[in-house]
Amino acid sequence: MVQTIGSFFSRNRKFIPLMSTALLALVAYGIGAYFFVGMRNPQVFFNLFRNSSWLLISGIGMTFVILTGGIDLSVSGVVALTTVASAVLLREGWNPWFVVFLMLVMGMALGATMGSFITYLKVQPFIATLAGMWFARGMCFFISDDAVTIDNPVFQILGKTKILIPGLKELADQQGTPAPYISIPVMVAFTLLGIAIFVAHYTRFGRTVYAIGGNEGRNEQSARLMGLPVNRTKMLVYTFNGFCSALAGLSFSLFVSSGHGLYAPGLELEVIASVVMGGTMLTGGSGYVFGTFFGVLVLAVTQALIQFIGSLSSWWTKIVIGILTLMFIGVQTVLANRKSGKTAQTTQELLAVQHKQRRLALGIGIIVVLAVAAIFSLSKFRRNSSNETTADTQCVVAPFREVEAANLVKDGAVIVYHRTAGPQCVDELFAIYPDGRITGSDGVKEVEKQIAPEEVEQLLVAISVEHLWFTNEIYSTYLNPCRQCFAHYIDISYNGQAKSATGVDGTTAMPPGYAFALAEIRPLLPEINPAP
Repeated sequence: MVQTIGSFFSRNRKFIPLMSTALLALVAYGIGAYFFVGMRNPQVFFNLFRNSSWLLISGIGMTFVILTGGIDLSVSGVVALTTVASAVLLREGWNPWFVVFLMLVMGMALGATMGSFITYLKVQPFIATLAGMWFARGMCFFISDDAVTIDNPVFQILGKTKILIPGLKELADQQGTPAPYISIPVMVAFTLLGIAIFVAHYTRFGRTVYAIGGNEGRNEQSARLMGLPVNRTKMLVYTFNGFCSALAGLSFSLFVSSGHGLYAPGLELEVIASVVMGGTMLTGGSGYVFGTFFGVLVLAVTQALIQFIGSLSSWWTKIVIGILTLMFIGVQTVLANRKSGKTAQTTQELLAVQHKQRRLALGIGIIVVLAVAAIFSLSKFRRNSSNETTADTQCVVAPFREVEAANLVKDGAVIVYHRTAGPQCVDELFAIYPDGRITGSDGVKEVEKQIAPEEVEQLLVAISVEHLWFTNEIYSTYLNPCRQCFAHYIDISYNGQAKSATGVDGTTAMPPGYAFALAEIRPLLPEINPAP
């Protein structure tokens, strides 16, 4: 039995990283479903794809780039630029379909520009794409300093249309539960994934991509000697990745219904991590586009687990992904060394390769153990020192004042908003009344503001009708907020309906409608100076 399993893995060694990632994603979700009843809801599983469709789209393009032995750091900048440019053009009344076409052409042009520098001027991909990232980020704020809301009907339809899952709708109807669904961007991502798999493995272009990468760049010269169109292929790869980045930006703008230059910070690193965890070698020449799908799924499941745990900061997602990326790079290196060990001509050389593998495996194991020990030690140290830290250096997040909020609703408030944490560790409670009166308090200072009753009515209509507050689209999410993040509690009563929900900045787990409601409420609130 052991020999059979060993023989299977020996024959299919190249699939080990992909199978490991797929197994990790499925096991992690299974463990979460075992401990958390909410994760057994089919909609929670499909939300993994709704909340990361742009990551999968961008990861597909990045996979081709890395397969050629290159890298592209401009992803996040192009995504942000696409959101801002599309939002501004739509605000100016441009045709939405022409805007989509223009954004895709813009992404391809940026990709082709960086590809020409890399291919013909021999600029290192890291430097060329880093310059592209800064250019795109700068252009975002050249276009608009502020966030721009997208209220175009076509974009609203593209972003909010629900595509029901065949078979699950009937099952949900029998159980009396909402039917699970996915969105149009998810369908676009899956369609692009299927096309990319076909192109990578069943076309001459795909075989040329694999031929260029790997062997520390020496394969590219070999491909040239074989007569393969190396320059043209590299140009097409970077152009395609620019197309994917722009398409990811459109997907992201549909998800948040706005554009801003600060969107998608560090997205390029998440994309690279997803590709590496999917089994693609950073040196190029080895990997599978389908593996990137599971790499994205691992990241999405990690974020969902941290959300359901509730007591961990959203930054733990970065920590876990960092450790997993390190482990997968180690596995890939060991497999590459084993492959090179097979070519050793003498027993002495073979023993030297095996000795090197043992040292590498030992080193990786020590690093992982030390990293885990450091994380838990730091967590323990922070807990032990929490009573010794002053209020100026550590924020104690105040619990939501739900009882006070309920009393304000009884007194006639139609909207109660409580905000805690953040950079200044605030604890602010606001109430909005039908007559336009707005009150606020941080426990020390009280403020009041008056607006027109019509504004309150318009606010309630927008939140309840446009942002679907009293539907299943709005639900509570909570993570331990990071130092720069706020925790929110909103209680709304309107037309005989009442609903409250919580949320935290810094995570895509927050429902879009909740974020839109916050964007509607906060500009109307009076400012409270931090209590001394």
